[in-house]
Amino acid sequence: MQNTKITLYFSKDSCAIASMAALEEAELRFDATPVGMSPDGAGDDAFRRLNPRRQVPVLTVGERIFRENGAIFRYLNDLRPQAGLLPIDSDEQIRASEWIGYLGGTVHPAFRLLFRPQRFVGFASEAQQALRTETRSHVQKLLDELDAELTGDWVLRQRSAIDFYLFVFTRWAGLIKALLPNRLAAHRARVVELPAMARALAREEEAYATPPIAPSLSS
Repeated sequence: MQNTKITLYFSKDSCAIASMAALEEAELRFDATPVGMSPDGAGDDAFRRLNPRRQVPVLTVGERIFRENGAIFRYLNDLRPQAGLLPIDSDEQIRASEWIGYLGGTVHPAFRLLFRPQRFVGFASEAQQALRTETRSHVQKLLDELDAELTGDWVLRQRSAIDFYLFVFTRWAGLIKALLPNRLAAHRARVVELPAMARALAREEEAYATPPIAPSLSS
């Protein structure tokens, strides 16, 4: 029986939707706490106590704090191995690590250049536009390469949390109106239909029906 309070801090349309879907897949009770996003990062000075980088997702389990989707997947998989969030087979575990590293280390930063160019070139509109133009071409190349990597219905041989993570970027492709290749588009459609992701998306929508709040860290 779950006795420890679990809270996921997230922002709208952020990569944290992957961890939220993983929590749903693991059938854990948790609070989903929205935080605002600004050019300076997620949340406010209080949120920095949870994550000095001011990034989401952040998962708190009692006094423990977990950051980054890959780390949260690992924790949840250890807590609920029956949910199958990560593979058991050693070769597939290596492939899962490869995908987590590539999505988090290469694909995500490319989108960040589009969403928050002021972090990299300041507030001059011409510099921002130039960065966005070059980055859009790079992002399209990344999407085409991801599409070529897909050989089945799911990223790995069996469905896993990596599918939730890939969904983040196919979702973002829609936000920037990028051309989504056929296999990626089909993958996004499959993931949206998964009960865990459907519940996560519904919770996100419900949470942002009211303005985001900063976490209370006084206790």
